[in-house]
Amino acid sequence: MGDEMSYYIRPFMFANEEFLGVHSAGNVTYAVIGGPAAPYFADGMTPVDIWVTTTYSRSGDGGTGAAKCGGNYAASLEAQREGAQQGCSQVLFTDAATHEWVEELGGMNFFAVTNDGALITPPASGTILEGVTRDSILTLAPSLGYTPDIRPISLTELFASIVEGDIREAFACGTAAVVTPIGRFVRRVGQDVEVIPLETPLGEATRAIRTALVDIQWGRTDDEYGWMHQVTEAR
Repeated sequence: MGDEMSYYIRPFMFANEEFLGVHSAGNVTYAVIGGPAAPYFADGMTPVDIWVTTTYSRSGDGGTGAAKCGGNYAASLEAQREGAQQGCSQVLFTDAATHEWVEELGGMNFFAVTNDGALITPPASGTILEGVTRDSILTLAPSLGYTPDIRPISLTELFASIVEGDIREAFACGTAAVVTPIGRFVRRVGQDVEVIPLETPLGEATRAIRTALVDIQWGRTDDEYGWMHQVTEAR
């Protein structure tokens, strides 16, 4: 299907019973859809700009943030529209309580790379989707010389570390986005819009992690982790 194309398989379910009201479904229909998919970002490895919102929340404690739930995407759309007005491709969300702690993007997880080779990502503590791509990157990282560091990271720390040069790269990851480099963060401060650029938006770590992951997916290198499964016979 061409370079960077894939066949997207998505299971889903919906309530299927003769009832109009608010309650948990007793019967559901489970289905799987599939089809060819182009890259999430049309420019591939071109770094993208990220709008940082401290106004809107994707999810909150006790909610459905850890689930692949349609409501989580719906909650991200107004911030996505606001970001698009600023020329940004995606939105970085923070925690709903304080809007200080980095969580994830509207449809993908977030990583930052430090100068000493640490690979920082926020903990999936109920408000962040535990993405398969995120987990795969955390598994691959040590073999590539990077140390996973799963811990809370504040906006204050993130931006200060970028300005001081301690964080050299940042990227988003997900099933469709794979590994996409981040070029800069854009946020509103009072009435002004502030831009925080990364010095190496398409750095060594982002390239290495993406290459290692995609090579396994495409069968260009051995799968040492048992991730790949044959679902149909080749013809």
